[in-house]
Amino acid sequence: MSSIRPLRLLHQHQGIFTLVDLRHTYVESYDIISHRWYPAEAKLYGYDDKCGPDRKVLKDPSNPEKELTGHKIQGLDWEIDISREKIAHIKSFMIAADVEYLWVDCICIRQDDENEKDGEVPKMFEYYKAAQTCHILMNMAAVWDPKEMVHELKFVDHVMYHMGGSSLSSEAPNLSKGTVDRLQHWTSAPWVFPIPKNIAASAALDLGVLNCYATCVRNVISLFDNEYFTRVWTFQEMILGKNVKLWAIDGRNVSDIGELDVWLDLATDACDRAVKLLGWIDQSRKLKSVSVLVVMRAIEEDIIVLKSLQLTVQGLEGARTDIISGGPKWWHDNPKGISNIFSAISIIPRSCFKKHDLFRGLLGIFNGLFSAEEIKTCLTGDDVETMSFNFFKQLSNKTEHAWTNLAVSSQERGEYDWIPMVRKHSRTTTADCFAGVLKLGDVNKKGLAKTVADVNLKGTPRKFASIKLLQSEPGSAYQFTFKGCNCGKKVKTGTFSRERLTTNDQVQEVRTDETAQKLVHCATILGKLMDPRGNVVEYRQRLLERLLPVWRVSDPNAKPANWEDRCVSGTAWEDARGIWVHNWSFSFSLVDLEGFNCRLATETTAEVSCRLEVNCGCTFTAPFAFMFQGLSAVDGSSLGKRIANIDKKISDRITLQDGLGLVQVGDVNKTFNLVAFDGDISAYKTHAGQCRKKRLDLNKTPDFPRGRALVSEEFAHGLMDQMRNYGYVDTGGSGNLLISRNHLADPYKIIGACIDSYFEPKKEGIKSKDVKIR
Repeated sequence: MSSIRPLRLLHQHQGIFTLVDLRHTYVESYDIISHRWYPAEAKLYGYDDKCGPDRKVLKDPSNPEKELTGHKIQGLDWEIDISREKIAHIKSFMIAADVEYLWVDCICIRQDDENEKDGEVPKMFEYYKAAQTCHILMNMAAVWDPKEMVHELKFVDHVMYHMGGSSLSSEAPNLSKGTVDRLQHWTSAPWVFPIPKNIAASAALDLGVLNCYATCVRNVISLFDNEYFTRVWTFQEMILGKNVKLWAIDGRNVSDIGELDVWLDLATDACDRAVKLLGWIDQSRKLKSVSVLVVMRAIEEDIIVLKSLQLTVQGLEGARTDIISGGPKWWHDNPKGISNIFSAISIIPRSCFKKHDLFRGLLGIFNGLFSAEEIKTCLTGDDVETMSFNFFKQLSNKTEHAWTNLAVSSQERGEYDWIPMVRKHSRTTTADCFAGVLKLGDVNKKGLAKTVADVNLKGTPRKFASIKLLQSEPGSAYQFTFKGCNCGKKVKTGTFSRERLTTNDQVQEVRTDETAQKLVHCATILGKLMDPRGNVVEYRQRLLERLLPVWRVSDPNAKPANWEDRCVSGTAWEDARGIWVHNWSFSFSLVDLEGFNCRLATETTAEVSCRLEVNCGCTFTAPFAFMFQGLSAVDGSSLGKRIANIDKKISDRITLQDGLGLVQVGDVNKTFNLVAFDGDISAYKTHAGQCRKKRLDLNKTPDFPRGRALVSEEFAHGLMDQMRNYGYVDTGGSGNLLISRNHLADPYKIIGACIDSYFEPKKEGIKSKDVKIR
């Protein structure tokens, strides 16, 4: 056993449970458990607390026929509030797995002793590495064997190899009778494929292949949707554990469901079969019916989800490998590995009960980053801003690399200002605070970041638009409201006639099959405002492909392949050149839009909307994810060019680059300005005037702003700032950081994030040079 021993272990022998104090008992080996905590009991209880103060038997409020009992663990001589159900599940697991000694956090650490908890948190690395086996315990509505899914996915692969995509299985010469019978079994099994069975049949596709494939894929997706995968602490425990096995709780039953590695491989296998199945259908047909296109679209949506799961798996596997090979101090000299950790933990929203656990829950991975005493002073309470600063400052100083994240912040502390301020918010209990973490450069003893930057940008930042974050009203999360600046004004309708433009401000409820078209309308309008110099059709394609909207349809034909173009084909919105943005207005409530499957759409951003206001007077209010994904969709944007950058040499490390983290949920009611270093910031007003006169020359567009950046509302460039020098730090795809300094002797400071990746240089040209950032 490791030299650092747990204080206690839970012992089981023939169904009798005892808490053993290792300060008085030697144990050769033990196992460890990873689980999701249940809500605590309303009252503390002890060994045999089934009787109340009046000696009457207590009943379970949720089940009056069930008696409440004590924990029945000898040696556990203090009262606990751990869920009775959780205690029962742990006991059942130990008996089913025949585990003699087990370390389990909720029992082996006194939860009522803050000093003990602070002392145990830094030891998680040693505890998990010393354990013989790590067992993951999770609740599952339906228990299934992952090895069976492996065989079924191989079966799908086998059928596709031996049969054409438009063949009848009963007539395929290369299929054995057993294979044909197995396909028939899947044809008759409960239908799982997301498209109705009659439509799939009309597409002349083998129903057995589709249903077998869909059953496997739905099972794999359901696993990663399990609440276990949404917690901060379990993320760490999955990475630190050895010989990890999974156990499923189905009611009162505890079942062995295999090794974690098998489950992780399933995500890759399922994605592989989805890609192959799509190609199998596509290559077998030169002409495709609507039914075939609908089926292909359903598979394409599976591929999107499965690729996201694959990224999750790659991040986990990369972290496990880095830690196994690097040991307890792996993070001291592995910046790529550190970047992978932050990307992996933030790829899906992970939460915790207490705010300080956002950072404490990573101290097993970053073993030795904080001592027990430092945890008490630096990582305690509810002040996420202070804890975030302490965490990144400590990580930077101990690795000698400046770790920060992509966030626009105007507040200053006087030291380490390159670490952005995290604004306080009641819902900041998810790992979103680790989104956009990047290595800025090195850090010196004075707390200055040293990096390479491109300086001497031409021009000065001038405001042309703003984005304000708003708290959405309940039930209005998917409200899209646009008012062009010409609404209410008179526009020319003839040689001598004019007509006043009406404002469509009445909310229009958009349901089911019309949702796609209205999403394209909204994306087109945003493109006209965000990317007026670019191709608006290509812009909206990029935006909608990254947003991954999900909505309810009444007819599967309402969402065929390439729906982004098909739903506006034949209308003025097809090429959108005739859409004079300043003359339009609408207010859509997309009641059947269920959400967006992009990382910008999280629990903490779900109730946040954004109002874009351009200096011509156009205003557009839309959900947070829609608006900020719109920034990254700009042609030539430095923000989030891709979802993830996978290490080319080491394929199991990821670096997320989608722009998440640019602003924070605590920035609600705060305004950010869009500024431009080049181009005409009055171009929108000029364009609006052309729309009123209806004299638009599509070949002669105004000189719209270029060299754009997002800065805090507090930032300004005034008459006294003429000597200020501007530059940017290239982050490699996560979004370039805009920097400035007032005098040659001053260090630079981060003032915002660049939207465009290209900026015009001064006459002497842009210089790449070593800079210091305060």
